[in-house]
Amino acid sequence: MSTISKLCQLNGGCMGCCGHDFISGAKIKEAIRRNTREFELLNPVSEQEFLNFMNRKNRSDLLNGVCRNLIEKKGRIFCPLHPSLHGGKDLREGHCDINHLCKTAQEFAGWDEEKKKKFTDFVHDKKLDNISYSIKMDDNSLLKEFKSYQ
Repeated sequence: MSTISKLCQLNGGCMGCCGHDFISGAKIKEAIRRNTREFELLNPVSEQEFLNFMNRKNRSDLLNGVCRNLIEKKGRIFCPLHPSLHGGKDLREGHCDINHLCKTAQEFAGWDEEKKKKFTDFVHDKKLDNISYSIKMDDNSLLKEFKSYQ
């Protein structure tokens, strides 16, 4: 079972754990567009077809720092292998670190409800798109900025 934090779905969803060493927002968008095109060409329906999509590249073969499985549909960035899309079965197992939580999510888990609300309000007030949000979650800059106001 994968680790879940409210922060993973906040602000349109975070994809900070779906890559490393992100280059820029533009490069992330370019990678997601390419992944989405490849996904649409394969048009997977069966579990095996989804696994074929996942295994088309090695897990360490990131594009502009982004996992090759991250796609966009209807303005939403997500992993098509996520258990919420497969009746609870996690097709990502063995391919990525499904138990990863960023430093911010780890700290957030230990906060009281009042502090959690302050942080989520802080994030909402920033009005970040989900790519900017993801980058700032990944590099811990939102956490650092929030702490500087405490």
